[in-house]
Amino acid sequence: MSKKVIVYYSLTNHTKEAAEWIANKIGAELVRLELVKDLPEHQGKKYMIGGMQASMGMKPPIHKISADLSAYDEIILGTPVWASKCAPAINTFLEDKAVCAKVKSVFTFSGGGDNDKCIKGLKKKLPNLKNTVALADKKYDNAGNNEAKLNGFVETMING
Repeated sequence: MSKKVIVYYSLTNHTKEAAEWIANKIGAELVRLELVKDLPEHQGKKYMIGGMQASMGMKPPIHKISADLSAYDEIILGTPVWASKCAPAINTFLEDKAVCAKVKSVFTFSGGGDNDKCIKGLKKKLPNLKNTVALADKKYDNAGNNEAKLNGFVETMING
């Protein structure tokens, strides 16, 4: 059985909840990416700056990860969708080509951004990406499909 780790960034804990759910189903470790400098507390500024960083492909500094990622066979990546792109912390994390090679599955969490465009961008960086799922924020009608989507995502990871 391959050893898996879920690496994710979560600003509002939606992505965190999905990461924890997946980890419980497949027995994966969890690693949360943390920015060195947090986004502003003010909600409007937070989303404006985060969206700008995402649309510009910025790579803000993140705290060093304590886990030895070389010990894992597979990385599952989780990201919120900002301005139809992955969160800037994910850009920073994916600077390491050895890390990119280990990412085989990605889940995105959107509050209105374009999940498909985000995943398309990630596919360009992740040569071994095979399994993706796009989830919706709980305030959207299509969020009711999240559990079924997650079950399918996990089933694909387990059965290949």
